[in-house]
Amino acid sequence: MTVAAQTPMQRAWPQPSHPAAVRVVSSRLLASIDQHEDADADADADADADTDSSADDEREKQKAASFCLTAVAARDIPAASLVARNSSTTLAAVKAYSTVQVSRNAHIELNSDLLYCNHSCDPNVRFVTSTLAADSLAGPPGAPVAGALEVWSTRAIPAGEELRFFYPSTEWEMSQPFRCSCGASQCLGWVDGAKKTAAEVLQRYWLSDHIRALLGERERN
Repeated sequence: MTVAAQTPMQRAWPQPSHPAAVRVVSSRLLASIDQHEDADADADADADADTDSSADDEREKQKAASFCLTAVAARDIPAASLVARNSSTTLAAVKAYSTVQVSRNAHIELNSDLLYCNHSCDPNVRFVTSTLAADSLAGPPGAPVAGALEVWSTRAIPAGEELRFFYPSTEWEMSQPFRCSCGASQCLGWVDGAKKTAAEVLQRYWLSDHIRALLGERERN
């Protein structure tokens, strides 16, 4: 997948957070996409021969630390099995690239290596949010969420394969829509949350309860 450049999230959780099932590695695909988009941006910008080289160095550091990490299976994972449980989530102030929507209005920060589970239009995992305690989703930003988000495999996943879920399965509207490069045979091409995805497309996927409810309202209106 591709996302717009921004300041990378500072990792503040013990790593690895799920060593039995998840590893975080550099992704050649994401790095190549990042470099390609940087080249496009550079082609559109006016060249400045007097630019201080230190600015270029800082830009390279930011790029290297940005969105080139991905979560992969640390072992062979059977189909329809629990991959990880995450009980370290906290309520987010606003939706962002790092958050997961867990109800009509609530979004959470994962605070774990599951942050690096990227999108695919042919996902091999699903993020189950109904296992979080609904009565803990109305607190202030930063408040811990009771219960645990669960990640389940949708098929057998060999060790080393990237763990990817379908973003519109949890996200009604996305803070940063993006051009998808997942390579799936039925790739959506543009990912912008379930709200702007056709119902016939969404029927192919497992969807969170809050997305199904919002989709039902959309179809009735």
